[in-house]
Amino acid sequence: MKRLLMVITVLSLAWCASAQGQTPVQWLERVERAERTVSLEGVRVTQFFLPTPTPPVEEHIVRSGVRYRVEYLRPLGRRGEVLIDDGVQRFHFLPRHKKVDVYPSEQPLMLRRRQEMVQRLRWGELVLETKDAEPVAGRKTVLLAMKSAQGKPLRRWWIDREYGVILRMEELTPRGEVRMRTEYVRLTIPADVRPDRFAPRFPAQVQQRNILPPTRVFASVDEAQPLVPFPIRQPRELPSGYRLTEVRLRLIRMRPLVSLHYSDGVSSMALFQTRLPLRDDMPLLRSLSPLDARVQKWRDGDVTLVLIGNAPPEVFQQIRTAIK
Repeated sequence: MKRLLMVITVLSLAWCASAQGQTPVQWLERVERAERTVSLEGVRVTQFFLPTPTPPVEEHIVRSGVRYRVEYLRPLGRRGEVLIDDGVQRFHFLPRHKKVDVYPSEQPLMLRRRQEMVQRLRWGELVLETKDAEPVAGRKTVLLAMKSAQGKPLRRWWIDREYGVILRMEELTPRGEVRMRTEYVRLTIPADVRPDRFAPRFPAQVQQRNILPPTRVFASVDEAQPLVPFPIRQPRELPSGYRLTEVRLRLIRMRPLVSLHYSDGVSSMALFQTRLPLRDDMPLLRSLSPLDARVQKWRDGDVTLVLIGNAPPEVFQQIRTAIK
């Protein structure tokens, strides 16, 4: 059956080749190259529509390959916040609190997720189609539409025809409704970006602190369990298409924080577990809760569990009810 799916996928990819003679996977590979090489500057707007509409978030973005700088413009409560990722570390400047939180760069994780997506496409577990599409930010685009092998819509990307940059992305419900959209509304590409735009320079009175301690990575729960003084909780079964990609262990104030990471190649989740008292505004949770992530927290005996990720709500519910 898997072999048949692979044949069907290859045929569908060939049939869906774009007007420029590129297959969907070739467009995805162009996106990967653009993520590592293109320089741009512009304004991006992100908004959630389901389950509850939220006010738009507007950001001024400067990128040069894997390095980026984000300055929040809206909402007013976040104006002045700055995110800088230089490919090694990520700095989050919070002017209201006069502090800078420092984390490892998110680029290695993003690269691994894109590689997993391409692999699942080649295995026939995901299907990608190209279509002609309307301009975004005044630039010509190609639409990439991704769905599961069963035909369930997942995401859509509007790709810049000239440079391969993602200009708009939509996350979809199983019925094809738009759950979240992020898109550039103004854009200069290529942009002349000076290297010092990514220098972590902040006011002298600002306190800088490293948030995430060193991490050990394991391939399975069984490998990590001997180092954890409580039984590591895990789902009895996973939603269709999801698998455990890794287990991470950190020590915070000499207490273990375990995280189980799951992905279907498009969306991802992390299940954190600890005996530490975790506050909702804890910097660790902020660092692990990007704009497009959902967060659920609950207690199981003396262990606090936090589920974080950008998977659909129904997947979150399946994971939570399957925890043992």
